[in-house]
Amino acid sequence: MAAFTISMTGPFFSGFTSGFGGPKSGGHQGPHWYIQYGMDLGAVAGTEVCAAFEGHVTKFKKHTPSSDTSKVYGAQIFMRSPNEMMGGFYTHITNTPEDLDVGSTVRIGDTLGTVIGHKPAHLHLALVEIIGGGPGGKYVGVNLYSLFLDMAKDTSQVKSVTFNQDGSPPSVA
Repeated sequence: MAAFTISMTGPFFSGFTSGFGGPKSGGHQGPHWYIQYGMDLGAVAGTEVCAAFEGHVTKFKKHTPSSDTSKVYGAQIFMRSPNEMMGGFYTHITNTPEDLDVGSTVRIGDTLGTVIGHKPAHLHLALVEIIGGGPGGKYVGVNLYSLFLDMAKDTSQVKSVTFNQDGSPPSVA
């Protein structure tokens, strides 16, 4: 498969507080890519969460506060890039747009919801490269934690991220 490049930005325009851990650290353990490759990005409760890349929603679970536990809480949004070769998972958010659902097209920077006030308030975001394309391709978790920490300090940044379709780490320009 040929390499491809996608534009990415940080998920907050304001409200970022700090990083609370990246892939394979703390509670981010396998076997699922969306947990193991999670990035916990701290933000003030109520901070708007924006799409870090363009894509479409493949799975969506609306936030139901009565279903929250200490580890699983908030809306769960799975997205894939338009070419089906990269995906993301967002959780610990609420107040999702009424029209957001499976099949929704999302542009980079579109509002996905707001950060829930659980302590510490944060967004859990995980990324995956899908070698061969989704949904049947090979899912390989991606560690872009340092990039997202850097972008959180300057929310006007849009970076080009190249995925090689061979499981190697993506490159950032």
